[in-house]
Amino acid sequence: MLRALIGAACVVAATQALAFDAADLARLDGTGKCVKCDLRGADLRETKLREADLKGVDLSGADLRETDLRRASLEKANLTGAKMIEAKLRRTDLEKSDLSNADLSDSDLREADLEEAKLDGARLVEADLRRADLKRASLNRADLTRAALDGVDLERARIANAVLAGADLNRADLGRADLSHANLSRVNFTGATLMSADLEDATLRRANFSAADLSGAKGLTQARLDTACGDDRTVLPKKLTIRKCR
Repeated sequence: MLRALIGAACVVAATQALAFDAADLARLDGTGKCVKCDLRGADLRETKLREADLKGVDLSGADLRETDLRRASLEKANLTGAKMIEAKLRRTDLEKSDLSNADLSDSDLREADLEEAKLDGARLVEADLRRADLKRASLNRADLTRAALDGVDLERARIANAVLAGADLNRADLGRADLSHANLSRVNFTGATLMSADLEDATLRRANFSAADLSGAKGLTQARLDTACGDDRTVLPKKLTIRKCR
């Protein structure tokens, strides 16, 4: 049943939301594969798609709330504008996927592969991104309010104008990340690596840089550092100081 629906969807653009049965999805092609399928606007709420092969699938605007996609392959998938609230995405392969303007609030993205993914304008409020790979990802204007980012790799990521208020970046690697104009109020950067990160005009109010390495960080000013705090282990560019956290 589903193969016929998928085949039709791959040829003709979907004109309305599609509803799928979880059992049919599990039996899809006998392998769980759905390579380059067009599932735009599909209603897949609470569907079990664990370890499914969805490389290159078009799920733009799809409803994936509470969907189980753990360890699934969504490399280069189109998930723009998708509703993914409380989705299970632990260890999911989302490399080079497009999640622009997607809503991933409260989703579980622990250890997910998001290298070079597009998350511009995405909503990641209270998302769990601990130990996720976000190298060279684009998170411009993303909302990461209170997101868990402990141990995340954001090397060379672009996070301009993003909101990270209250986020936990404990031990995160942000080497060469673009954090210009980002709201970093109350962010926990304890033990984080920010060498050569761009912090031009970033809001640092009550940010905790204890044991963080800010050597070579760009755009830092004493005036903005005075609104943050650190400790004796905080590494700063020459001539800059930081008050101790209480």
